[in-house]
Amino acid sequence: MSGQKKRLPFTVSRNDGRKLVVQVVDGLKKAIARGYYKPGDTLHASRELAPMLGVSRIVTAAALRRLADEGWVDARPRIGSVVRDRSAKQWRGRVVMAFPDGYDNYLQTVLAAELRETLLHEGYLFEEAIVKRAAGGYDFSNIEVALSQSTDLAVSMYARKEIMDFFAGRGVPYAVFGEVARRPARAVGVTRIDFNKAVPDFVAACGAAGVKRVIEVSWFAGMCGVVGALKKAGIAAQKMRIDVDTSKGRFFAVRKAGMDTFARLIAAGRLSRESLYFFSDDYLASGALAALSYAGFKSPQDIRIATWANAGLGPVYPRELSRMELDPVGTAKEVSSAVTAYLKTGVYPSSVVGAKWIPGETMAATTKEAR
Repeated sequence: MSGQKKRLPFTVSRNDGRKLVVQVVDGLKKAIARGYYKPGDTLHASRELAPMLGVSRIVTAAALRRLADEGWVDARPRIGSVVRDRSAKQWRGRVVMAFPDGYDNYLQTVLAAELRETLLHEGYLFEEAIVKRAAGGYDFSNIEVALSQSTDLAVSMYARKEIMDFFAGRGVPYAVFGEVARRPARAVGVTRIDFNKAVPDFVAACGAAGVKRVIEVSWFAGMCGVVGALKKAGIAAQKMRIDVDTSKGRFFAVRKAGMDTFARLIAAGRLSRESLYFFSDDYLASGALAALSYAGFKSPQDIRIATWANAGLGPVYPRELSRMELDPVGTAKEVSSAVTAYLKTGVYPSSVVGAKWIPGETMAATTKEAR
């Protein structure tokens, strides 16, 4: 029976926290894995799915393309997306990337795209599986669907113990990408990301520039931290934590929180011209820079600034920002190379990735200090 005659067994929600494309993909995968759609069934076309789910056709077209890329359906001209027989051997193997809900970001998007492209070229299926939080822990139903067939390797993002234990308990070989001090006993390898890798160079730059006080601005505890290292070097430092309501979209909310916070500081005359502000998040920095520019503040003339940044993403400023810059593309290629090496040799080459310090122009002495 054609899948086009069936009602959709799921809905999407803009309050879910996951991207709409991810929700559509996960919903269709579960429907296929549970037998609601059977091999040979034709799914609704993207133009039909869009109004049924209340999303744009761009979202549904992207979801169907991903299902085809991951081997769940065959995209047939003039017919549509036909559900594959998942028991048939059509690929050399499969790799699953699992990540906890709420941690989708630019680096993860670049990494997933690089893995998908590389692995499909090598003849391997690649799937993403989001792990949603549930009462008392995590909901692993999306991973269960992804593991409905034999999996050669799982990549556990951000080193969450519960997710790693899940793979280990099912005997699935897994590698870790995240902040870990050492390789977990049952993992095949680790690509360790060190968000503080460039901190020593930043501290040295502060000393060379005569910085007397640094205010670290952040909104999330898991970001780069500079206060401890600065204090050890004899430089006064304090934290400024900004509350962010991410219920309606994280990236916009973080930028707006940065802008609103600094607009209030400026209006209240509480902006410290004698301090250097270090932003541990690039979106937070973008918002704060907008508020500073609107109020006529320039860096480094009026205020010193340094920030975390992603190469190719920003933030953007008229002067080159002094920054700890992570290269998402280079990091993605390193992880992809390690995954490919494991699939070919059985050995996952562990490594450490992180940001590098770029001096920029926004840490020079302010006009007041120069006089």
